[in-house]
Amino acid sequence: MSNSNISYDKKQRLRMLRHLIGMFFISIFTLFTIYFYHINLITIEQEDFIFLNVFFWSGLFLITATFYLGLNIRFKDKSLTIPQMLWSTLYVLIVIYILDEWRSLPLMCVFAIFTFGYFKLRFREFLTVALFAVLGYILIILYLFIYEPSRIELELELFQLLTFTGAISVMLYTGSSIHILRDKAKLQNVALQVALEKNQILATTDELTSLYNRRHFMDLLAQQKALFERDGSDFVLCFCDLDNFKQINDTFGHHTGDIVLQKFSEILKSSIREIDFAARFGGEEFVYLLVNTDIENAVKVTERIRKSLESYNFNDIAPSLHATVSIGMANFKQYSTIQETLMSADNRMYQAKKSGRNKVVYTDGNST
Repeated sequence: MSNSNISYDKKQRLRMLRHLIGMFFISIFTLFTIYFYHINLITIEQEDFIFLNVFFWSGLFLITATFYLGLNIRFKDKSLTIPQMLWSTLYVLIVIYILDEWRSLPLMCVFAIFTFGYFKLRFREFLTVALFAVLGYILIILYLFIYEPSRIELELELFQLLTFTGAISVMLYTGSSIHILRDKAKLQNVALQVALEKNQILATTDELTSLYNRRHFMDLLAQQKALFERDGSDFVLCFCDLDNFKQINDTFGHHTGDIVLQKFSEILKSSIREIDFAARFGGEEFVYLLVNTDIENAVKVTERIRKSLESYNFNDIAPSLHATVSIGMANFKQYSTIQETLMSADNRMYQAKKSGRNKVVYTDGNST
């Protein structure tokens, strides 16, 4: 299973868990409504009372099925926070209406519903649910005052409305503030991750050439040695040194010298495979490692690298500029230690220098 699938399953399970927790608390509220009905605080017909609860819970189970089937992923808010909050608030408002007394008790449940939106909703979304709850309660008061005045104590209801609106306003401010802080924390985490990745790149690569630096190359070399000891897969190490590089710097300037280094780095990267790796060892010295390769095939790759630099046209930089490279090669299986392999490749590189430069030396005494 891919990391994306694992992440999806984890988030989906968390959404379902939150939904089930919400259903648990709503079920407790439903039990209270049944108790209110039993002690005659709710005076509607039994069929209507049953229909109300069946209708509401059918909506909740529909949301459960949406999570279970993964259909919630199609929506912008994959947690379906607003639909769940509005549906639950509607249920509470209906119960507030059919209650003859103790209407303030169900109002407390609205506050519990609002806590589920603290970490998900922005200010406008939170305001939508808040207005739905407050305006719903106002409509209940108006309806009862006009059509069923015997069921309402207007002064008490207005005081409860004022208190309820004030508490909802505080929750609206708190919830939106929490969301703002959460968004800022996300941005800070993203910035921190970018900074960590940048530091990781700086710690492992050479800034000028974007090749690996010497320290990271030695770490990769140690890993390759461990693979050799496990499955016997050979690899070839190649040491490169640009010929007469000091003269290039003195004649054309260090900026031009940097361009030559960058161009050779591009040649290296384009000539080796993705499983191979190259590094700038320091100054004009480079090294690259060819994985699962014998010395004969490695010589072909290395000759291609040497010829590419030799034939590269620097006329757009400096008409008389010409760059070549001397390369020494050694395969690990012949020496079985990192130090001896490095020394052998390094010595052969110097042998290429002494024998006229712009050469590849892959055995003691042989060159191309």
